[in-house]
Amino acid sequence: MKRDIPIAQLMPGDVLLYRSTGWISDVIRFIDRSEASHAGLFLGRYEAMGRTVGEAIREGVIRRELPKSLEHAEWVESRRLKQPPASIDPVLERAADYLKQGDRYAFEQILLLAFLCITRNLTASPVLGRLIRETLDAATVFLLRLFNTGREPMICSEFVFRCYHEALPDSIDVLARAPGVLRFGERGVPIGKNGGIHRGSALSLLLKMHGGRLPEGGVDLAGPIRAAGSIDVPRVEELVEAYFHDLQKQTPKKARIDLTSPDLQPSFERFTASLCLARHRPEIKELSRAAALGDLFDVAADFVTPGDLQRSKSLAFIGKLDKKGLGA
Repeated sequence: MKRDIPIAQLMPGDVLLYRSTGWISDVIRFIDRSEASHAGLFLGRYEAMGRTVGEAIREGVIRRELPKSLEHAEWVESRRLKQPPASIDPVLERAADYLKQGDRYAFEQILLLAFLCITRNLTASPVLGRLIRETLDAATVFLLRLFNTGREPMICSEFVFRCYHEALPDSIDVLARAPGVLRFGERGVPIGKNGGIHRGSALSLLLKMHGGRLPEGGVDLAGPIRAAGSIDVPRVEELVEAYFHDLQKQTPKKARIDLTSPDLQPSFERFTASLCLARHRPEIKELSRAAALGDLFDVAADFVTPGDLQRSKSLAFIGKLDKKGLGA
């Protein structure tokens, strides 16, 4: 689908979906079966800045001038609610609230990739296990950096979805659920057809592995901090390149992930613990394994990607932005 639209046709509240450049963006789109790897919210003109976009990026949830937001994207498309609300102001007001506390948050693509690695059903490759392990380790280092600076993680598409969901509940349908749930203790964890946890993913296999029983033991929340110095931040982009190279040489098939692998298990537990730290900053030094995993499942079950927004039947495709209009 291709329809170029001038920048002047953007309307405040438009969902902007970006095809970003780089190997990590490529693998995000591949795993998520999407053409988009980043999301933002068009906010309209703002004082001397001109046209602006609200985004969750490394610096926080911030307002950026539209040309700056678009400069590293191959293309950007606009999507808009098919059923226009009486007013888009509640969405823009919610975005303004997040912008006011924008220093509280931060986002890097590696976190989006880590969640995709554990919530999506991946294509098998000899390098896949190492890619998952080192992606989780890199995301752990990022989460610990947030913890040490008093910040919380927020994924780019999560920011966009929250603005709509909290201001106009159910206005964007992305978290479609497949029939049935997986049991985790007394809880039911929904399985998504679009967003959330997919059947055959690492998290769904973990639930099955425990057979509906809560795992025993505790998670040492100080462990990731002690281990951070020994984690060699991986060259994930090199592994992504090797992953794509493997896929070109063989017939794609579903991955079978061994979560009990001594190589993968420490990375998985460090990621789980660091997520708890970054989200809740608990005073306690230890949390039960069941509670830590429950927190991870809560986040993953509501996980929204740029691709989920692109696939949402609630949003109409308006067109791809004609960058020639940026100076207008």
